[in-house]
Amino acid sequence: MSTLGDPPSRSGARRHSGTADPGLIGLLGFVIATLTAQLAHLGVHDESAVFWVGAAFGGIVQVTAGMLSYFIGDDFHFVVYNAFGWYWICMPGFLLGGELGFFEVSGPAKPLFMLIFSLLAFGFAVAGATHNTVLPLTLLCVGIGLGLEATGAFSGADGLGVVGAWFLIGASALATYMLIEKFYWRTMGRHVIPLGPAWIAGSADSES
Repeated sequence: MSTLGDPPSRSGARRHSGTADPGLIGLLGFVIATLTAQLAHLGVHDESAVFWVGAAFGGIVQVTAGMLSYFIGDDFHFVVYNAFGWYWICMPGFLLGGELGFFEVSGPAKPLFMLIFSLLAFGFAVAGATHNTVLPLTLLCVGIGLGLEATGAFSGADGLGVVGAWFLIGASALATYMLIEKFYWRTMGRHVIPLGPAWIAGSADSES
């Protein structure tokens, strides 16, 4: 299997027996949904966009990427994209319940839900560290960002939520970086930007 340091090869971009890489749409869904949600958190726009963009790109697109990962035997992305895809299906549901007063989620339930996914992101970062440098950094930013937003909601410290939003915007930027590398490698067989070495030995796959 080709690695990040291999010479550019068009055949390398088709190494999965001609199948497309579901990580392309998975990363795209993560980037768009995360950025939209954090801009709302910072007051750039209201939460209406979060409902639609989060459910479609964050939820449906990432779950689709996760399920497609199953068919190519990619356990890591099967779990990660499904986990955060369903997160993004639940979060718009929280918003809708609040608007309609139907199964409304109140109290510590929402920040507790975010805290659970913060811990999941930290766990995923360990496995992600066997792939390259950028992937675990992205997941660490997700874990820190969600953790700070959850802590801010629990404590009423709005400043923590703002800092958390910026960490999540950073995660979105890192995911965009990975998406650029993956897209050009898969479509042109060329590595255009470095993802860095794996932190932990254990995977021959250098891609995100």
